[in-house]
Amino acid sequence: MLLRRWALSSCRRTWRTDLERKRKRQRAGLTGDAERKRQRPAKRSRLTGPERAAFRRRRQQLAKRAVCRRVGLWRSRTVDGEQQVVYITLGGEVLKKGSRAFRAATADQRYLKACGIASFRPTSSSIEVPEEIEPYASRRGESPLELSYWCIPESVEACYRDAGICRLHAWQAECLNNSEVLAGRSLVYVAPTSAGKSLVSEVLMLRQLLFRGRRALVILPYVSICEERVRQLRGSCGAVGLRVEGLYSSSDGKWHAGADVAVCTIEKASALLNRLLEDDALLRDIGVVIVDEMHLLAEEHRGYLLELILIKSRLSATMTAPTAGGGLQIIGLSATLPNVNLLADWLGAKLYICHDRPVPLTMSVAKNSASRVSQRDSDGLVPLVWECVASGQSVLTFCATKDWCEKAASLLAEELPKLAKGPPSEEAQNGRLRLVEELKQAPSGLCPVLAATVPRGVAYHHAGLTVEERNLLEDAYRKGVLCCLCATSTLAAGVNLPARRVIIRSMKVGSASLDAIRFRRAGRVGLDTKGECVVMARTARDIEEAESLFSAEMQPLKSSLTGQRLVRAILEVVSLGLIRTMADLEGGFARSLLRFHEEKQGRLSQMDEDVPRDLLQDIRGALSYLKAQKLVRVDEMANEASPNRLQVPGESGDYGSSQSIEPVISPEAMLMATPLGDGVVHSALRPAEALSVFEDLQRARQGLCLDSDLHLIFLVTPATSMEPDWSRYITYYEKLQPRDRAVASAVGVSPDFLLKQSMGHRGPLSTGTNDWRQDRERVTTVHRRFWAALALRELMAETSAGRVATAFAASRGSLQGLQGMAATYCGMVRQLCERLRWHEMAALFECLMPRLNFGATPEALPLCRIPGVYPARARALLQAGLASVEDIAKSSVFAVESALGQLYQFESCRTEAALAQHQEAVIRDAALKILHGAQRCVNEDLQQLEDEAEAEQAALARGMHRVKCP
Repeated sequence: MLLRRWALSSCRRTWRTDLERKRKRQRAGLTGDAERKRQRPAKRSRLTGPERAAFRRRRQQLAKRAVCRRVGLWRSRTVDGEQQVVYITLGGEVLKKGSRAFRAATADQRYLKACGIASFRPTSSSIEVPEEIEPYASRRGESPLELSYWCIPESVEACYRDAGICRLHAWQAECLNNSEVLAGRSLVYVAPTSAGKSLVSEVLMLRQLLFRGRRALVILPYVSICEERVRQLRGSCGAVGLRVEGLYSSSDGKWHAGADVAVCTIEKASALLNRLLEDDALLRDIGVVIVDEMHLLAEEHRGYLLELILIKSRLSATMTAPTAGGGLQIIGLSATLPNVNLLADWLGAKLYICHDRPVPLTMSVAKNSASRVSQRDSDGLVPLVWECVASGQSVLTFCATKDWCEKAASLLAEELPKLAKGPPSEEAQNGRLRLVEELKQAPSGLCPVLAATVPRGVAYHHAGLTVEERNLLEDAYRKGVLCCLCATSTLAAGVNLPARRVIIRSMKVGSASLDAIRFRRAGRVGLDTKGECVVMARTARDIEEAESLFSAEMQPLKSSLTGQRLVRAILEVVSLGLIRTMADLEGGFARSLLRFHEEKQGRLSQMDEDVPRDLLQDIRGALSYLKAQKLVRVDEMANEASPNRLQVPGESGDYGSSQSIEPVISPEAMLMATPLGDGVVHSALRPAEALSVFEDLQRARQGLCLDSDLHLIFLVTPATSMEPDWSRYITYYEKLQPRDRAVASAVGVSPDFLLKQSMGHRGPLSTGTNDWRQDRERVTTVHRRFWAALALRELMAETSAGRVATAFAASRGSLQGLQGMAATYCGMVRQLCERLRWHEMAALFECLMPRLNFGATPEALPLCRIPGVYPARARALLQAGLASVEDIAKSSVFAVESALGQLYQFESCRTEAALAQHQEAVIRDAALKILHGAQRCVNEDLQQLEDEAEAEQAALARGMHRVKCP
């Protein structure tokens, strides 16, 4: 806290000192460059009359476009705990503060003034035609296939060359070579996997960042892809002084003032957008929104959130500037869809479709043959894998279930060495032994199956593994340490791994059939010249299904914003002030929905702008539900004697009777969110879910059990699909302390229900209600949540994941996923309490959230912020006297390595010399990672303080500007 106050006061003093110096110079009569130039005798121009007129017209054109820019400015950043001031030149070169930087800044300012672009302090100009100014005009190539043609700075181009990207493909250049898109019009780019969609979006993003001074929001579907994109963008954007932040997983979700690019998951992007809209900062800050995998709009669980993000963005842009999308450029990247023109029509975007793929992919069906099938290998998997492994290529094998993945990995680990002519190379063997040691030192320990398969170059990969284990296996596979990975189909959607051959062993994904989306994503190919996708078929019917999938098109895009999801959408746009009247709701909002454009395409007249009656009925029904639940207040102007016949929507979107519903609310009626409605929106909870949480919190406020953490943990435990072992459950319940049984009774856990469940009773409950199935599901959900809360409490007590997994009959990965969900859910509940002014409850959840996130006791929490530090390592560091992040950042590698060494029993240097050597190397690398991570944490803390000070100064400057210009 003292460090935070000192840093803020220091930043304020620096700003005030600069302001005082400027005023003294003005009082002393000192003038700037413009005044000095005005006092000098004007030089005679050597331009002819027509040339002077053309130059004057061009200067006026550039001056009209002046808004704000990021290049040619001073930036401050924290490096190794110290503030470093750098200057970013017009060409994107980053120079440390010094004589060279000052000379470059002076030269840039003079050049821009000569071009007619204003350059006051703070900078307030825009370069919309960079190809007409230096240094881009002189280095810009003649071919659109060159990166320099698109005015990419030399330092960024060098980063792309290092990554193997030297030139654009013809279709990428064709997509970029559109004047409307370069000027800021939205774009929908449709292409197959690995066709280079991301590079096109990055080129457009860099032009917005560098030449228009706007920030960029990148939305990706999975955390693993976010991590990969953050690493890539930090390399390219960091070369020109741009900062990239990853807002996903356990991040605070705040977009700090000094960050230029935010990479988010869909959920984090929705919450971030709500915060920006509340602060009226969306269009002031963001110039481009990039949505990857845009075809996920049709996904059942998260597609509606993506649609809602785009609706809110476009409504805000339309309110600010009704034409041209308000200056907000949306770049949507999608796989091939049969009705992809619907996306372009909805967004008002330019559509570009590409069918080329740089890495060819061949697809075939492999039918079982007696010559290659053995008793253990019933479907002939081993020969298909060996064909690639023998030539040094990598293989991905997709299986239907987790158990099948583990069995396939064990089979390949036993059979592949028999086919090899000799032992693996020493380099490969050392890499595999090192991987075994890294898995052994992971938080959950070494899995017996991986201990047997990894030394032979094979591993399995599914959701039952922890995030740390999956990351280690993915990195080893990329480096070639593992030659084959047996995974579930979810790996194809979440991670981009290179593979020469992809084998799909079954036409099933769990209990569902393999569809075209999963099939095409499974064929992703990375760092290779060609790819193969082989589908294994057992019967003639499997062969027919596989061949039909080869030529099958993906399902047409269809909006998933219905039922309770439509309720959430209306609540958010009303709470954020994007919709204020009933006319706006039935007009602008209804026309902004993807569903409106779906039905518009089906009409005979494409010019018909009337909202379909069915859509109006659904909107009115959703509003009626919000009114009934006291989430929205309507200032009704219509005749109050009219009966309100609007129906309450269910989860499926069924509004009841299909009879016509006449409007009963005046178009001029004002719509306002109640405090509870605002709390629901900013907590990011679904309305029905938030109402249930609200009821739980109301009951808890009257009798919260604080003898232990169990009651608080239960309140933030989401409804989970983790099915308890009921016999184990009742045994665990009988061993609970009296205070824990009091919590169980308070939340509705019944020992009689547990006894009946353990005996297999699944009939009606003795509650006397009509719908006994719904009542039984409600009671079962409460007991599942309490079972999950018990597991979370064990994890928070620093019990190892392996022991908790054994005690609760769950996989380590599912427990880790539950822990992450509970930490996120805790933040949502805390935000709801804050909006309801229940500050005492909010404070309790704020203290609980980091403990849930890291699974550690309070004294170990500060150290768990450091990458590579989990509770056991934090405990070892504490025992070594390293009690804070600053202590570790200032310590030596030897001190950290000695502390970590206390956790592991070293192998004998005489009998297992190789193992002991690998163990020492892994611990040394872990110590280096922790030391560098601690230093980065200190830098990030200082950088955040500086960002907050800059944001405070900017807010103060905006306030002063409003006072001067009312």
